Order: sequence, then C-alpha cells, then structure tokens
Amino acid sequence: MCKISIVMPVYNKEKYIARGIHSILVQTFKDWELIIIDDGSTDGSLNQCKKFRDSRIQVFHTLNRGVSEARNLGISKATGEYITFIDSDDFVAENYLEKIYRPDEEMVIGGVAKVDINGKVIERICPYLDGNVYIEDMAKTFYKEQLATGIYGFVSSKLIKKSVIEKNKIRFDSKINLAEDYDFFLKIYGCIEQVWFTDYTGYYYEQETINSAITMDDNKIDFFEQINIQKKTKSFLRKNHSFGEWEEKQYNQIISNYAYTILMMSATKGKKIYSNNFNRLKKEHIVYLGEGGKAMQIIMSGYNRGLTSGTYVVLRLKKAIRNVLKGER
Repeated sequence: MCKISIVMPVYNKEKYIARGIHSILVQTFKDWELIIIDDGSTDGSLNQCKKFRDSRIQVFHTLNRGVSEARNLGISKATGEYITFIDSDDFVAENYLEKIYRPDEEMVIGGVAKVDINGKVIERICPYLDGNVYIEDMAKTFYKEQLATGIYGFVSSKLIKKSVIEKNKIRFDSKINLAEDYDFFLKIYGCIEQVWFTDYTGYYYEQETINSAITMDDNKIDFFEQINIQKKTKSFLRKNHSFGEWEEKQYNQIISNYAYTILMMSATKGKKIYSNNFNRLKKEHIVYLGEGGKAMQIIMSGYNRGLTSGTYVVLRLKKAIRNVLKGER
C-alpha cells in the first residue's frame, strides 16, 4: 500500500503522455503509484507508456470502452490510501502531490492552471473557499462557483480518500460522455462531511488538445443525461439548504436550454423521434422562464402548451430557411 494512487486514462495521447508521466516521476512526494489505463489506443501511446521503467508504474491495456471505464478500472487497481486523477495530456508541478496531500482529510480540492501549447499559463482557477469547510457551508456558493468556473466538476486537482469511494460504491457512469467527472464528484460530495480547499494551482491543463471534450460534437452528447446531472445538483443543494431563488432561476434556464437543444436536434431526425423526445421532455416538468432568442421563445412557448406538431413544423422550416440562406452565400 502507498499513500497516493494516481489514475491516468490514456487514449491516443502519444504526443503528450511522456510529459505527463515525467512530471509524476520527479515529484518531491515519493510515496505514490501510477496506474495507467491504455483505453485501446491506436497510436503509439501504449509504447510511450512502456518506456518508463519504475516499479511504482503499472500499465494496463484494454479494449476501447471510454474514459469512464478506464478510470473505473484504475480505481479497482489502486492500492493507495488516497486516489487522484491526472489526465494523460496534462502535467503537474514537482511539488503537486506534496501540496495536495492532507492526511486524515476525506477530500482535497485545489486550483487548476490552464496553459497553451507552449505550457504558458493562460488562466488560474482557484476555489472560492479556503481551508477546512463543511459540505453544508460549501453548498452555499457551490452552484455559483460551478457555473462560473466548473471547478467542482474538474477531475483534476482533487484528492479523495479511497475508503469513501469504496464504502459508497462510487464509480464513473460510462453512459455519460460529457460532464461524467462532475457526475462522479456529485456522488462524492453527497457522502462526505468536509472538504479541504487550497488555492494551489500546480495542475496544468492544456487547452484544446487532440480528442479534447471541449471540441465534442453536440450530436454525440446525451442531453437527457445532462438534465439528469442538473437534477442531481438540485437534489444536492436542496439537501444542504442552498437551493434559493437565484439557484432555481439558473437551474431552470440551464434545463430549458438543454430542452431546446434536444428539440432542435430531434427535429432533424424525423417526426417519430421528435414526438418521442417531446413527450419524454414533458415528463421532466421543465419551467421555461422566457429567456433566449426569438426562436427559442417560440419553440419553448409551444412546448409549454404541448404543441408537438406545431413546434416540429417551425423547427423544420427554420432549418430549411437556414439551408436556403447558406446556398445563397
């Protein structure tokens, strides 16, 4: 057993992986293990991983099942008292593990430094809070901070006691292909009493690397799952007495945006799929507050009134007009 298990999923990151592994090898904190899960890479990633000779590094190769399954396998292989995640296209400062390691804490959350392709820091994102904070107090600013920075959903710069993960049978949901890390940590927050916050930003996240989720096609995103994640957020905030008027307004706006996106995308797939998704959305009891552009106002107002056919026709006309205009350019 070691103090910290580092889980690193890899998929076609040949260009970046050596940098990330090297940044771990030079850590001032020595009591760690690195568990690399090569998720069916088709480039030279696996060979890059195998070049590093250190008894603390274990490399596993699997068929491509996605980042969530890779992380879950890493968790199951971990022997450390704590678990942290470092993505294969990111890297960390030499004292990273030393700074985030807090013996006896259930969880630590630190900051993140966004860098460009040359490693130059573009932005530093730090938690609003500092030191030891009870979950109920964390919840007071949770939604505002998450919407502003995304920090509570980052897989990076977090340290979790493995016993918390195992006792509560927490794993990444492989059905989710966007914000799966936020969903994972929402489960964590619901099972612990306190979090230790630090403004240390020794985790370096390179923007828009190859295969980055930032560039994910909307057609590959299950927006119903995104609605479910927001519902879990609402449940967490309510449990901790922090779902006030501001949070409710933001929540309704986000859910409405997801609903509008679902309807727009469904309209391109035919009347049957559109009707099915329209009816599925009605079961979500979405409260639309009249936000957004004119098109969204028309469609969501029709949605509120249950006008399945009417909204479908409008969206099909909108697409046809857009195609005509594109042809004229």
